[in-house]
Amino acid sequence: MTSEFYILLPVFLPVIMGVLLLIFPIRNDRTRNITNFIFVLINSVLAFIVMYKLNGKSITFVRIYMNYGFEFRIDKAAYIFGTIVAGLWPFASLYAYGYMAHHERKNAFFAFFTMTYGVVLGIAFSSNLLTMYVFYEMLTLVTFPLVLHPMTKKAVKAARTYLAYSLGGAAFGLIGLIFMIHLGSLDFVFGGGIPADARESVFLLPAFVLSFCGFSVKAAMAPFSGWLIKAAVAPTPVTALLHAVAVVNAGAFACIRLVYYVYGTEILYGTWAQFLVMALTVITIVYGSSFAVKEGHFKRRLAYSTISNLSYILFAAVIMTPLGITAAFAHMLMHSLTKICSFFCCGIIMEQTGKEYVSELDGMGRKMRISFVCFTISSLSLIGIPLFCGFFSKWRIGIAAVSDASPLTITGLCAILLSALLTGIYMLQIVLKAYFPAKDEVKDNTEKPGSKKIDDEMIKEHCLPMLLPVACFALGILILGVFWQPVLDFVSFL
Repeated sequence: MTSEFYILLPVFLPVIMGVLLLIFPIRNDRTRNITNFIFVLINSVLAFIVMYKLNGKSITFVRIYMNYGFEFRIDKAAYIFGTIVAGLWPFASLYAYGYMAHHERKNAFFAFFTMTYGVVLGIAFSSNLLTMYVFYEMLTLVTFPLVLHPMTKKAVKAARTYLAYSLGGAAFGLIGLIFMIHLGSLDFVFGGGIPADARESVFLLPAFVLSFCGFSVKAAMAPFSGWLIKAAVAPTPVTALLHAVAVVNAGAFACIRLVYYVYGTEILYGTWAQFLVMALTVITIVYGSSFAVKEGHFKRRLAYSTISNLSYILFAAVIMTPLGITAAFAHMLMHSLTKICSFFCCGIIMEQTGKEYVSELDGMGRKMRISFVCFTISSLSLIGIPLFCGFFSKWRIGIAAVSDASPLTITGLCAILLSALLTGIYMLQIVLKAYFPAKDEVKDNTEKPGSKKIDDEMIKEHCLPMLLPVACFALGILILGVFWQPVLDFVSFL
């Protein structure tokens, strides 16, 4: 057995673990949680060892057609995305144990939750477009039951919407895959691997646009972002999974692979295809932030924020320069840390207070100090305040846009500045309401849909398994906001 074989383990072991949990459910919650957490920790450690020791190595799992098959390789992009996933997943699992304590069908939930871990690493470690596409489809199948988990009418509708959008996007991605098979170029090669004699094909740029739009469905680029808002009905660990770690980042990562590793910037830069996809990202940046300002539901407001920030990543990627891809991965890392912190705080607040709307949060910051301090830190990072990690990644995007200095990149930079202003409005509104309730304001006692009646005197912080990950994320936001140079070295493609 060669050392390259170990690349397969972090990918397939979580899938096997999840299947076993479905077949042989563990009835005791404590036993299941401890067993699952130990396994997740071991898998994360294994993933880091593989990424560090086998960087540059590849393995073919199975060949299915001519020279094409399931192949995995650890390269720079895989290392970055894999680090985000493997680093955040144990914390997400720990949070989920506390959140799901009083929910039903926990074995099924954690089975699919664990399977998702392996599938996302499969996307990260894919060595060619075929492998990435298959795992991209698998991601839809293993996350669909998680969105459906509450089994309410809203959850069923949201799951159907998610499935429709995801399968529709995958259909567009399949067009690009078939086209690349026809060209005989599926391997990920930095700079692009399309043969010289195929670069003049009239179908090349249309195939790119279709593929980019197809993969960007999971990254919630407009006009394909409707599923993300509806999916907010899922349990908060799932919502954070969708919005911060797995699904949306997988979509952005697939788009980055498409631009830099399949087609290459030499073919795409300056074409109408680049202009079109960049214009869509700029529109999405403003669209997401604008709708977040007017959205009154706490979790859906954060969902609109995700729509905007994911297009920061896509915008940086389609600048199609070394500074652009560096900025894209920097914001992927920083946004993941910031947004998972925001969603986890939101989950604690909603679970403990029974309040789902921003208008109901008056004075809650004094009752749930830890949760709201951590939420404030994540809010300031999301806005892009200096000394918080979100500022660093937005600054890198700005540098990439100014360095390119085309009319559309400058327009995109203006959109990011406008989005930062709107982010300050919709995030600080929550913080100010929590800490400084308006004394003279007449309270709205109308019962909001979804909110529960909980006596304000009974409101307190949640259990340690939920607070510990949130506190760690908030600390990470502060540390990376100050000591950002190692992060830049890690994600740099210069």
